[in-house]
Amino acid sequence: MQRTPITLVLAILLNIVETAVAQPHYPSHPQMRPLPTAMNQALAKRPTYFVDAKLGDDANDGSKEKPWNTIRHGVHRLKPGDTLYLRGGVYYEKVSITRFGTADAPITIASYPGEIAIVDGGLREFFESPQTSWTPAKGGADGEFVSTKTYPNADQRRMPTQFIPASWEPFWGIENERPLALGHFGDSMVPLHGYRLPIDLRAASEFSPPDRKAPRMTGVYCGPGIWYNRDTQHIHIRLAHNQLPGLGERAYKGETDPRKLKLVVAAGFGDAVLRINGIRHVTIQGIVFRGATGSPMIEIYGSNNIHLDHLTVFGGFPGLLVNASKDIRVTHCAFRGLAAPWLGRSHMKYFGTPSYQLMFLNNQPMNENIKLANCEFTDDHDFAFLRYIKNLRFHHNFVDNFNDDGMEFGPKLRSHSMFVYQNRIGACLGVFQQHEIDKDEAPAGHDPKSGVYVYRNVFDSRAGVYYGLPAKPDPSGSFLRYEGHLISDHGSPVYPLMRVYHNTMIRRGQVFRDYFLFGLGGSASKRSECDVFNNIFVQIDGVPGAVVLGKEAGNLREGGNILWGVKDGPAQKADPFKKLRASKLFVESKKIFEPGWTTLDKVADPTFVRLTADASVAPDLRLQAASPAIDAGQPIAMDWPDALRDADKGGPDIGALPLGAPTWGVGVDGRVPLFGPGKVR
Repeated sequence: MQRTPITLVLAILLNIVETAVAQPHYPSHPQMRPLPTAMNQALAKRPTYFVDAKLGDDANDGSKEKPWNTIRHGVHRLKPGDTLYLRGGVYYEKVSITRFGTADAPITIASYPGEIAIVDGGLREFFESPQTSWTPAKGGADGEFVSTKTYPNADQRRMPTQFIPASWEPFWGIENERPLALGHFGDSMVPLHGYRLPIDLRAASEFSPPDRKAPRMTGVYCGPGIWYNRDTQHIHIRLAHNQLPGLGERAYKGETDPRKLKLVVAAGFGDAVLRINGIRHVTIQGIVFRGATGSPMIEIYGSNNIHLDHLTVFGGFPGLLVNASKDIRVTHCAFRGLAAPWLGRSHMKYFGTPSYQLMFLNNQPMNENIKLANCEFTDDHDFAFLRYIKNLRFHHNFVDNFNDDGMEFGPKLRSHSMFVYQNRIGACLGVFQQHEIDKDEAPAGHDPKSGVYVYRNVFDSRAGVYYGLPAKPDPSGSFLRYEGHLISDHGSPVYPLMRVYHNTMIRRGQVFRDYFLFGLGGSASKRSECDVFNNIFVQIDGVPGAVVLGKEAGNLREGGNILWGVKDGPAQKADPFKKLRASKLFVESKKIFEPGWTTLDKVADPTFVRLTADASVAPDLRLQAASPAIDAGQPIAMDWPDALRDADKGGPDIGALPLGAPTWGVGVDGRVPLFGPGKVR
């Protein structure tokens, strides 16, 4: 028998060791996204004070040698120009900022360099002493536990400070079902489901009920989660494994005894973990926030010149709520939502918490000059309600895995300036969503330079989202990959003016009803205006269609776009625009934009550096030198912003990246590649 060389054996053992070191073990479930890391910025040279949750005392002087114990005590003693450092550890408190700085001397509250401070609005016993915080639930389901303590203040019926359109907020007629306990696994920060009803917490079935609106005899198990019992004032938990065929690696297979796990659990409603009210010139930096319930994690009201930087926010409903504020900057922050790997739209909308991640409300004055840059927004139900902002800058962000609404810009207004550029936007059920809240909400006239400018973004929806519950076994897991829409709406809204140019859009399947320009050629131009120029539209299956909804031409101006199907494009012989060009709509379109729709577009392979039908292969959406997209676009108005205009030599190149232009990273410190892996999750 031939012996295996000792060098090969050592190499195999070394590889095993390196793999074990590189992949941390989680008793619960593997992390969904990168966990926060400490910043290593230099200590401030201006006056500094210190808080230490472990070693501090509020009777101290706040020096590094004698730190305070609580953030609220330290904040109350700050003056303009001061910096308050939080030493590493967990601070179980809800914080209100009560002091403000000046333009020349702002106040900074930050984690101490090289350490991570965590502000937790929840209940410390479930993290610090889980072994004594739970006991098996008598008469409960298999694996059900109940808290050893009661929490009588959880159902105080506080007034919520947000109204979420198109979801059950407030819970009309079912207020007693509002989840009052939410949480996360403490090791991986994967969310726990907040149950509305015990019948679901205790259920064996994970399939869709026959009729969701009818009285149910059996429940729907939504995976590991918790439920607050309003009668006994105890919190119940069940961490049973998922058995739903098709979940695959998303299924929960971890520890089922909560006494063996550190958990982040919060109970109650209507109280933000960080409140900034009537404050100006304050920076919050490098801190982790967790432990919110169905309430904002961070709430900013009536404030200006607030800078949130390098924060990590786990949960919240929403994660960030801004109202009547201006000059707000959110940079290099990671917002992680409530959608665990085993949770989909139906679980959250009908059996749990239909959370938004970002919310901007409409008290006067209107929110103005908002910057959201180099952030990561992931894993939630709805993304961002942005309609009440004047002058939004949204750029270099990573947006991914929202199982319902994406970005809501609001209706056409007289002056409506939003700029969405150089982002990587992944799977959302509807990337651009629009709600009709008031039939008279959009004026007839408008500033011709106003609108929503969407440019130089990469949209890749191929991963899909977990949309509906399967009614029967589906081992393929196809229910996890519903691709959704680029643009869709609720009601019959008037869209804002949209200027969509120089983007690259990739999807897996056929667009709903074969709508033209992935849907941008339809309802967005009705009673409004929509410009779509120099974009690349590619789908893996089928060929992009040219169906325009309605009998009358909308105010659509478009051209210089490339449309292509990876699998079916090479064999296509028929002109996909032939039917539209023979219609009355085409004749009408020439009155709106000469020489008419589709005539300036191409059906051609854009010849990226790499894009295959295999979604597991990371794409490279740069153009090759022979690409038909080079110098083939239409001229763009010089007053439309474009950060890459000078990098585009010759005529306009079609798509997000001109030939030879360097790619950029998005997200926190640019750590997420612009194209990234084919399978984002």
